Amino acid sequence: MKKIRLGVSLYPEQESMEDIDNYLKLASENGFEKVFTSLFSVEGTREELIGYFKNFTKVAHKYGMIVSGDCNSALFARLGAKADDLSVFKEMGIDIVRMDGVFNDERDVILVNNEDGIKIEFNASMSDITAKIIEQGGNPDHILTCHNFYPQRYTCPAFEVVNATNEALKKQGISVAMFLSSQKPGTHGPWPVSDGLPTIEEHRDIPVESQLKHMLAMDNVDEAIFGNAFAPEEEFKAICKTMEEAYPTLDTLSHEDPFFGDLLKEFVPAGQVKRIPLKIHLEEGISDLEKEDLFESPAHLDLGDCMNYMLRSRLGRMLYKGRDFTPRKSDKPVFEKGDVLIVNDNCKHYAGEVQIVMKEMKNDGQRNLVGRIDPDEIMILDQIRGKDLFSFVDADQKA
Repeated sequence: MKKIRLGVSLYPEQESMEDIDNYLKLASENGFEKVFTSLFSVEGTREELIGYFKNFTKVAHKYGMIVSGDCNSALFARLGAKADDLSVFKEMGIDIVRMDGVFNDERDVILVNNEDGIKIEFNASMSDITAKIIEQGGNPDHILTCHNFYPQRYTCPAFEVVNATNEALKKQGISVAMFLSSQKPGTHGPWPVSDGLPTIEEHRDIPVESQLKHMLAMDNVDEAIFGNAFAPEEEFKAICKTMEEAYPTLDTLSHEDPFFGDLLKEFVPAGQVKRIPLKIHLEEGISDLEKEDLFESPAHLDLGDCMNYMLRSRLGRMLYKGRDFTPRKSDKPVFEKGDVLIVNDNCKHYAGEVQIVMKEMKNDGQRNLVGRIDPDEIMILDQIRGKDLFSFVDADQKA
């Protein structure tokens, strides 16, 4: 399975080259591979612009990172670039040219099929344009797309619109990037607004690792890029840890539990797999066996046949068959979306099943309440499909 690619954004007119070097070093050490930057915001002559970005890309390439440069028609004219001649971008060391707009004629195909080895990145909202370019002979392997970020609060498009766009682009075989929003106060984008730089509004105020997990669960996002700079080291570490948890190998899971690994082979392809690590706040009084059921199982999954009132992981009842899941009283008459339950011995045949509530369910005494999904991550549940792997992370455990 191809991993989601991680990236950062930089705004050269606001940042020193020393700060850029330090930031990209930190990013690369934590698995980040791409830099998004604005080419048209740097002032100076054509020669000064070329010289500046030669130095910029040299720093990025030193850390093994590729550079996507945001362009517009005015910059093309300023640099003397044309659809059939991108040599100036190659001279600058730019790997990807992100088009702020399109030519809307045969030049779009010429641009995509350029001989300079430069990939072309379009605004993801242009899925109709990319479809037309491909239809007219543009090589889809040379096309990338990236959503916008939205500095002003409440201006993001609806999640459903973004998701539908991603699905359309996925059918075209085109990569899709979305923006992560650092939660560090004072981080900046291209304008003097500091309310974050997300692609969707639901991500604006939640931890970056929760944003990333949501993108992972969507299963139609190829790149996650910090929109604002400079993200702090702790956020890089959180992203790095989430990636490690999200992409184990099947061999690793089999090593952790051979029985579980053999079961998984029936449902997932060999090699790299993806699991969504969900933060859970545990209930007081949870038993050691229940903790083992939640955390020691390498992963959980719903087979997809019962996805109505719950996400239902049957594996616990197989792994812990014959163990005692003593019923424990809960004062909640109704379980709510995000509650995490384990079937108890009042329903012995199914005891040990782990269930995440998706719709309100009466508490009939057959399930123990063991925790609740973190409020910032409940929206992730809507994106989990049948046979998707997920796991649990103790939200209250100190690092």
